Amino acid sequence: MNRLRVTLDGRRRFAFPAAMAVAFVLLAGTANAQVLTVRCVPSHTISSSCSATDYTSIQNAVNAAVSGDIVLVGPGTYKEYVTISTDSLSLFGAQAGRDAREERDDSKKESIVDASTTGNPTFHITVPFVVIDGFTIRGGSGSSIPAGVFLEGPAPVSGLQIANNIIEDNGVGVVLFSGQGDVVERNLIKDNNAGSEGASGYGVVAEGGGAEGINDNKFSGNHALAIAIYQETFVTITNNTSEDDGAFVASFATQGGLIKHNQGRNFGAKGVLPVIVDDIPAEADAAVNISFGNQLLEISDNDLEEGEGSVSNGIAFTAAFGTSFESFTDSEGVVIKNNRIKGFKSNGIVAETDPTATTGMTRYSSIVGNEVEDNGQDGIFIEGAGVYNSNISLFDNEAEGNHVFDCQDTSVATSPGYTLGTHNTWFNNIGNLSYPKGLCTPGRGHEWR
Repeated sequence: MNRLRVTLDGRRRFAFPAAMAVAFVLLAGTANAQVLTVRCVPSHTISSSCSATDYTSIQNAVNAAVSGDIVLVGPGTYKEYVTISTDSLSLFGAQAGRDAREERDDSKKESIVDASTTGNPTFHITVPFVVIDGFTIRGGSGSSIPAGVFLEGPAPVSGLQIANNIIEDNGVGVVLFSGQGDVVERNLIKDNNAGSEGASGYGVVAEGGGAEGINDNKFSGNHALAIAIYQETFVTITNNTSEDDGAFVASFATQGGLIKHNQGRNFGAKGVLPVIVDDIPAEADAAVNISFGNQLLEISDNDLEEGEGSVSNGIAFTAAFGTSFESFTDSEGVVIKNNRIKGFKSNGIVAETDPTATTGMTRYSSIVGNEVEDNGQDGIFIEGAGVYNSNISLFDNEAEGNHVFDCQDTSVATSPGYTLGTHNTWFNNIGNLSYPKGLCTPGRGHEWR
């Protein structure tokens, strides 16, 4: 990527009957529907819908296809990389329509596409409206584009659907560059650590696009980040699970995103790889990292537990990747609400300052209704170092059992009207220990929603 660097070489850096039925129902309703060809790999005998021609490789079938065609791929291992430059193709593996998160442990039933000997991404897509469904995708770890699925185009590429795939052993599982309305869902995205430093350890990276959905996936063992989003607009990250990833999410200069109803635990337990922003490597310091320049981002109803190594916080307005870049500075209008955060060795929720304590990471944001407990330092910590991290509203949070303070705010107000001399507003928060005393007060807790 350009700023979040995950590729090199000058590019931007950071079951057949069911599947066929779905495809034909969708296509039959289109106006002036064309006659479609079903091209089959490795033999036309895998389905009664196949055309008479056999294709010995997926790439041969794709090369022969025209817009709107379907490519069916039978079980087996295909040692190749696939470049898709014809729009509106649907590629269905042997497990199409079957959720990759459940009972997909028989490799003999899988269509495995393995690009490990090619030095290329496993699937390289440059056109809109492509479907990749029901494959095992591995081996995208070459020096130029180390990805299982790599989407890019000279113009925004829209309507990509990556569903029901096992995406493993790549440098990056999925890269969406300048995508619009792309969907990544019901995939198992695991152990993508095969690239070089800065191009390794990511589940999904999305940059420069909008209205993308990363939903209902299982992430595991991606040692940098399960998900990285950079300059995205209105991206949704919902109903995913993350276990043993380096960290769950890092967000850079996004607008209008939603991170909701996700569950994660044991961050950093199998190691942490660096994220490289502006050519400077740094490890994530939280399960959810809100870096510079985010606006109107909502992080809500997530359940996050335990981090090791550098991943010491639950949710952080983080300075780990620097405090600004180009025109991006602190994040504004971020809402952190109704999350459950437990068992991190530092803080549950923290707004950091940079190492020199000369700038903060957020203002005009809200922290509301969270349950934060049993963390090694503070439950909620607004690290002010003066006027930084200011005008934050903190309401109805419950913090208990944290080892230093349940609530702490070291900002200093330059005008009256804030709480206890801080530069923020605290109201109706529950906690036994706070600094200044009174930010949180003992009380009866609520049941987490």
